[in-house]
Amino acid sequence: MRPSFDDLAYFSEVANTLNLSRAAQRLGISQPSMSAAIKRLEQVFDTQLLIRSRNGVKFTHAGKALAQHSRKFMTEWEQLHSNVIRASTDMIGTFSIGCHPSVALYTLPDLLPALKNKYPALKLNLVHDLSRKITEQVVNGEIDFGLVINPVHHPDLVIHKLFLDEVTLWQSDALTTHSAPNEHTILYCDPNLKQSQALLKILDLTHYQVEYSNNLEVIASLVAKGIGAGVLPERVAKKCAEPLRRIEQNNAMVIDELCLIHRFDIQNSTVSQNLKHEIKHVLAEP
Repeated sequence: MRPSFDDLAYFSEVANTLNLSRAAQRLGISQPSMSAAIKRLEQVFDTQLLIRSRNGVKFTHAGKALAQHSRKFMTEWEQLHSNVIRASTDMIGTFSIGCHPSVALYTLPDLLPALKNKYPALKLNLVHDLSRKITEQVVNGEIDFGLVINPVHHPDLVIHKLFLDEVTLWQSDALTTHSAPNEHTILYCDPNLKQSQALLKILDLTHYQVEYSNNLEVIASLVAKGIGAGVLPERVAKKCAEPLRRIEQNNAMVIDELCLIHRFDIQNSTVSQNLKHEIKHVLAEP
């Protein structure tokens, strides 16, 4: 048998009052309930803890030791209780946000300053990978929040739509020719992205020499130098240091949707809810 929390709390009150009746009255319990709690403690420790008298109670040596440790335990418990409540309500703690590196470039420079300014005590760790892998890590509880493109629906996920993007073909704005592409025109794309795979299926690839890079910013840089065309999201193309333009002769396009995702059963504390609402407020477009 182990002593219950209530038994120790009752014993601590007896230690404060040195009177069973007064301790029971202060705790709002009956004296028999108080006596039963003391008896259970004496059975647990297999020793007498109190000596009753007309004027109240006196502690045995064992009782004095238990009283001392009980006070310490109750103080630590109150501190623990306070810390747990604070962790669920105060904007402190560590959270992780996952997103594709390209998504990071057009979201985090606006998002992180806003979050740090409003919640300076928060620590935010960043994880970068393909959107589908970020989604898997959120589902598995490895990442708190994900900023992902076209997330796959999952029963454990909450999905908040933020804004749309368009994936299509881009070329350097410095090119003066508007001639149609030919078999010598290089088309750069990231083969890991489903958007690239979808566009390649609907394009007439006899007009292009397809070459691969798994970094959208590298593709944008190559396109900007006029080396070839590129399959890029519009927001990535617009972030390029040198201006790019859509290939006008091309009608192929895939619609992307950026979403904020999290598990419904984990991110339900006050801190998580506030963080979620702030992310949506900063990134969501009207």
